[in-house]
Amino acid sequence: MSSRLPNECYQQIFSNVQDTKTLFSIIQVNHTWCENAIIFLWKNPFRKEIDYNHTKIIPVLLSFLKKDKNTFFDYPSFITHLDFDNLFRITSKFYDNNENEVEYFMGLMEQDDTLPSIFSKLEYDKWPGFGQIWVIILLILVNMARRRANIQWFKFDIRYNDIKGFLSNNGKENDDVEYFYVDDERIVGSNVEMRYNIVNKIENIITTFLNLDDFSESKNFFENLEYLELDRSSFKVAILEAFSMCKNLKTVEIEHPFFQLILRPLVSLIKNQNNLENIIIYGVHNAYMADYHDAIFEIISSLNTAAHSLKRVEICGIKMMNDETFKFIGNCKNLEVLKLEDSYVSIKNFEWIALAEFSKLRSLELVYNWSNKEYVSQFNPIQMILQNKSISLNLKSLHLLNTYIKNHNLLKSISENCRNLINFTTQLTADDDIKYLFNILGNNPNIKEFQLLNPGYPMNLSTGFIIDLVKAFPKKTDYIRLVHIINNLDEFRKFLENCMVDLKFLYVVVSTNNDINEFGECVKRWSEERKKKIKKLDIFSIPSDKKILVRWE
Repeated sequence: MSSRLPNECYQQIFSNVQDTKTLFSIIQVNHTWCENAIIFLWKNPFRKEIDYNHTKIIPVLLSFLKKDKNTFFDYPSFITHLDFDNLFRITSKFYDNNENEVEYFMGLMEQDDTLPSIFSKLEYDKWPGFGQIWVIILLILVNMARRRANIQWFKFDIRYNDIKGFLSNNGKENDDVEYFYVDDERIVGSNVEMRYNIVNKIENIITTFLNLDDFSESKNFFENLEYLELDRSSFKVAILEAFSMCKNLKTVEIEHPFFQLILRPLVSLIKNQNNLENIIIYGVHNAYMADYHDAIFEIISSLNTAAHSLKRVEICGIKMMNDETFKFIGNCKNLEVLKLEDSYVSIKNFEWIALAEFSKLRSLELVYNWSNKEYVSQFNPIQMILQNKSISLNLKSLHLLNTYIKNHNLLKSISENCRNLINFTTQLTADDDIKYLFNILGNNPNIKEFQLLNPGYPMNLSTGFIIDLVKAFPKKTDYIRLVHIINNLDEFRKFLENCMVDLKFLYVVVSTNNDINEFGECVKRWSEERKKKIKKLDIFSIPSDKKILVRWE
């Protein structure tokens, strides 16, 4: 039966499908579905969820070298997302497993006189393996530009595993070498010069492409870019300078160990934006480096030029010593999300936040920060922020875990001013916190996710407290994390027995003197009694503590 729906309707429906396997199924239904879904399947062909062993993408994108080759769809023109690191991984895998095809495409390239002149000058054979990969990626970018790909999203995050095969030691690492990993194997630690030399060559693919003298299409390739993410491993200076033509970025996410080295191009990029909405900055604590404090001040204060459009500000791993750093924040009238993590924030900068009029702020996350030691021994600076009703009344998500700063009267201020919380995270630092915690739970009936941490301050967290806590949860609460709140199996059993909410997720951390397997058996019996089907049950034992994680259907 022929379709009566216009193509626009199909495309509107298919645009909401994010899962690659589902899109693959859709394009196999019939021709109409295929031609309307293929643009979304090829929107981000290098997405992480696609296994980088899926190397069939590469010959499709190189098919323009075959003068008599016609493809049913103009695949390169559909691409809007360029996950460059995954492109590098897929291309590397293609090179490793398809020697004949690589040689074939290299031959076609040498015969194609319509390509930019650089391809006739490249001596890629001087870089065994890496040279061919470099050329293939440059060819793909040229083909995408020729086909008018509208790139809106770009990410560069080369990791150690991506380049170790190109190191002079053939990827053999000394097991005694110290590395400074974050969540993955990024390129930091030993042999810095060798590794960054490889990364620099990879970055050079981008800068070479953007500066091709006889290929005007490359100059406009990123003109519609809206999302830019540059993670820790890259030099960034050349890329930031090359992207200076971008004026309409909505999101900039950048991680760097030495922001003073990229100060000028980063500030220039920020100031060039017309409507920057999201800025995410990740650093490391290296304030001992020359010019660090001046660089941080200049970078963050430059956000004043984008204050009118900023909706999200996230800063992690940064020392903000200059008292004027956050002076700009009061101009961010459209701010919806503010996150400061693992950072030093001076008291004056906390005051700048507390004085702001954030009528649209929905999420405030202040975790693992610290401040002037003499001041925080007497007063919690975050309390000033929560006393500002233009901030606290509209908050939906509030996460406060700053173990180096005692609460003092922080929970009292939250209980007096917050009424619309859905997600709430806090810590207990004194017995006086407990009554205000119960007030918060009572004043916010829509709390769905609740997390509570005991950072180790002397308190009396008895079995009676555990029973009162679980009885105080609002009816909508179904996600609970308790870290060093429950002391033993008996308290865990009492917690479950008195739990009246419909739990979907429970995460409990206890001390090492507990048998965590007994906790697992206890939750199994309780689930069976309550006729709740466990979807996932994990238990962990590490030197510092023991953990149980449960998910129910």
